[in-house]
Amino acid sequence: MSVIFHRIKEGEFIRLVEARGIDDLFIQESQLTPNKYHLLGINTQTKIGYVVRHGRTDTMREWRLDILAALIKRLGFTRFNVKMNP
Repeated sequence: MSVIFHRIKEGEFIRLVEARGIDDLFIQESQLTPNKYHLLGINTQTKIGYVVRHGRTDTMREWRLDILAALIKRLGFTRFNVKMNP
């Protein structure tokens, strides 16, 4: 599946989840910081993806996995996929 990713702020990401604009989540381990993860959401119908970025810069935001899992649970998701770097 070919997906184009857009970088958006956390608030916009949460609004898209609540409006059903994102229906699948992935977590990707950071290549620069070990044990930190990026949050990616996908609208599977339109094949548009979203990545959470920092508010002040256009870099991808990083979380610890436990904090990220708590956010995902609060958003109402019951599952997510995690991709680790080799």
